[in-house]
Amino acid sequence: MNLPAQDHRLRLLRALEHVLSEKSYRDVTLSDITAAAKVSRRTFYEHFANKDECLLALSEDTCQRILTLVIASFSLDDDWPGVVTKVTRTYLSFIDAHPSLMLALYVETSTLGQAGLASRRKVSETFAEFLRSQTAIRSARGEEVDEINGATAITLVAGINELVLYRLQDRFNGGEELMTLQETASSVVLRMTGCLSAMPA
Repeated sequence: MNLPAQDHRLRLLRALEHVLSEKSYRDVTLSDITAAAKVSRRTFYEHFANKDECLLALSEDTCQRILTLVIASFSLDDDWPGVVTKVTRTYLSFIDAHPSLMLALYVETSTLGQAGLASRRKVSETFAEFLRSQTAIRSARGEEVDEINGATAITLVAGINELVLYRLQDRFNGGEELMTLQETASSVVLRMTGCLSAMPA
């Protein structure tokens, strides 16, 4: 039975993700991807022009997967410090569970010219808008949370992601575990949203 086209596309994305756990992106070939996806090269080209386009699509797909997990990790009944703790834990846990994938997405998309930069910008803006909107919601409900603007949200997301990138690179050289960043990430967000009293001593 023929699978729907959308299923083939998703299968190719998951195949690239799998292959990235075994070799560097630079060494990945179309044959690696199609073999892992169990589809033909013709099917690959029905969805992507080349492996770079497939990587960019994987970046967007991964962004949405993480955001879905993040949103599901807390409720409106949680106070802001609780939300920040749960969000940072969920975000870092996903990255910690997929280190090779995330390192490839952080590093390799940056080498793909304007398309790569646009992809990274879209990912950063997605999480920044989530953070900005959450502070607006909490502030409107009367919680002691400072609503932040888009520029501040981007600064927070970019700064935390830069720390994550450093730690991912260190991890492959026997460095500290990624999850040790949770306290730092949470504290930065709480400080920038006016919740100094909720910060760890």
